Amino acid sequence: MRGDPPAELDYLRGYYRGIFYATVALKGRLTKIEPPCPEAVREVDRYQTMIKRYADALAETQELHRREH
Repeated sequence: MRGDPPAELDYLRGYYRGIFYATVALKGRLTKIEPPCPEAVREVDRYQTMIKRYADALAETQELHRREH
């Protein structure tokens, strides 16, 4: 088998949490720049929504694994 082993679910939850907080920081900076850039803020909003959906699916997957074991 090649490459690293698959990441553990707990690791992925922390990874997605870190990604989400990076977008929070980015969005905060974007809201303070002049001239305003509402398109960029909306794009970060969409990205945050996507990250949240992935994180929710990951939490659901983790719960399913707990029930099986």
